[in-house]
Amino acid sequence: MTEQTAIATQNASSDVPMNWEQKGTKVNPTNMHEVVEFAKIMSKADIALPQHLRANVGACLAVAMQAMDWEMSPFAVAAKSYVVKGAIAYEAQLIAAVVNTRSGIEGRLKYSYDGEGENLTCTVTGKLDGEEYSYTSPPIGAITTKNSPLWKADPQQQLGYYSSRSWARRYTPEVILGVYDRDEAQSFKDVTPPASGVQQRLEAAQETATDSQTEGFGTVDIPEHQNTNSDAEAPPTADAEEGEVEAGHALSGTPSPTEPLGHLPGEWRRKVQAFAKAYFGGMSADDREQVNDEWKDLRAQHEDVSAAMDSIIQMVAMKEIDQLMEFTGLDEAELKEAA
Repeated sequence: MTEQTAIATQNASSDVPMNWEQKGTKVNPTNMHEVVEFAKIMSKADIALPQHLRANVGACLAVAMQAMDWEMSPFAVAAKSYVVKGAIAYEAQLIAAVVNTRSGIEGRLKYSYDGEGENLTCTVTGKLDGEEYSYTSPPIGAITTKNSPLWKADPQQQLGYYSSRSWARRYTPEVILGVYDRDEAQSFKDVTPPASGVQQRLEAAQETATDSQTEGFGTVDIPEHQNTNSDAEAPPTADAEEGEVEAGHALSGTPSPTEPLGHLPGEWRRKVQAFAKAYFGGMSADDREQVNDEWKDLRAQHEDVSAAMDSIIQMVAMKEIDQLMEFTGLDEAELKEAA
């Protein structure tokens, strides 16, 4: 069997065909129904998936289709995905790998660096159709969005990721169309113009008409929609620095727990970082289980804190150290410190 030849075999217990090749196994759906069936199976993978994809068939479908387009393992792509501002984003490392393998370049991208400190720049060169094309990044000091701790720990590596992504956006945009890394997604801004005064009045009138025309009773007749208590308790708010929020209440607009810890209030963020140091420093499974038990009071404070701790446990188990550093905002030296 040659490298280009594949034998499609049908798994008796699944509706999704697989291709067995010399380079490994690939999911090979032939229609949309099979893709959806695979996404359903994938969504049940529990610890093999990041938190935001578990039991989420729609998101698994999106990631799986993207992986199939790149001819990569859906689970490998899923492990490099995050939720940032309500959108799926991917690790810069994954996007660099996609550019190298799917952009049609001859060989691989080549990197060269110039300058030092804040003036460091990276030039990426790739060959397309026999011609070389280059992109030079702005000085590292001029790049404003830097969420990964690798910008400090390994600036050349992170600047290389930034430059390879920008090279692809300029010369092969179809390869990463609609795909963004975490820094890009973090910089998204809502540019939807506010509703005009006329539009707001029309919408208000429509809502009133809908309730008044409903047979029987409408939402205005339901007690939970009536403001009958002028002294009703206001919803809890989080202090920007200390972040003391009453247990049991959800944080307003809280992102997915797979987003970096920056969305947690200050005091909770510092406690979760301390947990990460202690758990990462465990010498054995028993040590880490003891750490998890010792920190159970922190887990009980809020579901977002508990989800963040679960994500840390998963990253340590899968040895995703780069992902752990990005998630916690700690570099490797800080992770190894005594909590």
